[in-house]
Amino acid sequence: MKLPKIYKGNVKESNNLRVAHAKENIDIKQLINNLFKQNKLYKQNVEIITNNNNYKTKIIGKTNEHIITIDNQIIKIDEITNIKTR
Repeated sequence: MKLPKIYKGNVKESNNLRVAHAKENIDIKQLINNLFKQNKLYKQNVEIITNNNNYKTKIIGKTNEHIITIDNQIIKIDEITNIKTR
């Protein structure tokens, strides 16, 4: 008795790249709001990664368009690419 042949479809690499890129997309405003909800903000060391710089600091406040750090630096939220807790 012969077994039926199994269909093997071709996988295009471009589809895999799109899926991987979609997982890396980070909503910065949601990430900032989550940090403020934790109530550990002044104690929490963070690394803020922007288009131009990396800041290792603590966040003390925010406005609709900016983040304020303990070092009195004002960073535009639109320029932030990622925030990591340390």
